[in-house]
Amino acid sequence: MRPLIAGLAVAALSLSAAASFAQEQRRYEVDPKTKWAVGAKQTPADELKKQLDAGAEMIIDVRPPANFEKETIPGAINVPLAQLESYLKNISKDTYIVFT
Repeated sequence: MRPLIAGLAVAALSLSAAASFAQEQRRYEVDPKTKWAVGAKQTPADELKKQLDAGAEMIIDVRPPANFEKETIPGAINVPLAQLESYLKNISKDTYIVFT
């Protein structure tokens, strides 16, 4: 029983350390209240639909390709989160981007 408890304790500490490390690696500020990147805004669905119909924005789905292939918002492109930073360097700063 003791080895099991010790193993669970080590696993819990490892997960805690990994989560802490991941939070320290962020390259952007996060609003502590919303947990969103500072400057991120929520857009109501009807307003988003109007902007999409007008071709005024780009939708980037940051999920893994397998999830993107199962379902996504029509017109979205898939850029997995690990590739996002390098992808964004090639997009005009004037482009309004919606992330899913």
